[in-house]
Amino acid sequence: MLFYVLNYLYFYLKAGNQHAIHSPFVYKLYTLVVQSKKEYYAFSELEKLRQSLIADPRELEVTDFGAGSKYANNTNSNKKSISQIARRSAIPTKKARLLFNLVEYFKPKVILELGTSLGISTLFMALATDKSNTQIITFEGCQQIAKKAKQNFEQLDQKNIEIIIGNIDTTLPKNISSLPSLDFVFLDANHRYEPTIKYFNCILEKCHDNTLIILDDIHWSKGMKKAWQEIIKNEKITVSIDLFHFGLVFLRKEQPKQHFDLRF
Repeated sequence: MLFYVLNYLYFYLKAGNQHAIHSPFVYKLYTLVVQSKKEYYAFSELEKLRQSLIADPRELEVTDFGAGSKYANNTNSNKKSISQIARRSAIPTKKARLLFNLVEYFKPKVILELGTSLGISTLFMALATDKSNTQIITFEGCQQIAKKAKQNFEQLDQKNIEIIIGNIDTTLPKNISSLPSLDFVFLDANHRYEPTIKYFNCILEKCHDNTLIILDDIHWSKGMKKAWQEIIKNEKITVSIDLFHFGLVFLRKEQPKQHFDLRF
């Protein structure tokens, strides 16, 4: 916790705003999307779903993902209430709205998400898409949590979401091979260095010049910070944006390599 707090203080002191941006592409993205205060019809519906999950006391059998798990706690029980999962692992409102805004802005055709949880982040992305022209593929390791997420998708009548259940180390390479390309990727699975780098390298093969890759919790731990720093140094990444809670990377070949630390 101390590591996280100190990182935040250091980041806040060095991060800038739109006045520190000298790239037209990043300036437009930051002012129109990251800083957007628009209220969309979907927001109230999705927050209503979130509150219903927070109020749900029913327990699920949760697969043990180890030290990097979003579901880890200080007990030995593998049972967690839906309420507990929603409070601890569902994406916060501010970050969820940014996901929505990014999807609405870039209009991707193929979206990949690693780490479904109860499906809140998935639904924020889904409700920002053109349902007839967008495919969303989301990966979740825990069968019981995935089952509940699927129920949430059905409740909101979102039929363009495919959920793949199982160990992502196995399911990701097998399922990604059949995809022609990826337009939008949200990495929010195992928050450790080695899995993050492994997943990034796997999806990178399917990315193109206009792909956006988003990494969650890049300052959550020393391992995640190390992974983030390694990823932005990758020769294929030209534009990287550190928003502290999110890391955004682009493969835009027409742009010189640039990095931005921006307040969100």
